[in-house]
Amino acid sequence: MNTIQLNVDIREIYKLNQFIIRLIQKEDMNVRLITEEIFVNIVNYSKTDYIKVQGDYSDSILTIEFIDNGIEFNPLLRKDLDLPDTIEDAEIGGLGIYLTKRIADELDYYYMNGENHLKIIKKV
Repeated sequence: MNTIQLNVDIREIYKLNQFIIRLIQKEDMNVRLITEEIFVNIVNYSKTDYIKVQGDYSDSILTIEFIDNGIEFNPLLRKDLDLPDTIEDAEIGGLGIYLTKRIADELDYYYMNGENHLKIIKKV
């Protein structure tokens, strides 16, 4: 398992993207969307001191786990959005979690020892 520790700073998204590309040896827009959405939510809302990301890639399966010591938050319990009929009717917020749930092949969350753990599995 490869690990990177990131500062709680939106500019660290570039390090995260490079970490993922090194794991899978290519760019994948679905993976990028998922990881960026989760990272941005942690930075903006969790009040964490750190973000650790663990990753493994084997047999075309990417496993990424985000770990932070912020506010306990299980995104899997978040109610899915009611998608608007038009862009003008769209509300800000919640779309990243919705997209992550739809794009990922598997999601798992647990809270242990004061840390959020969100595991994402995606066939690449």
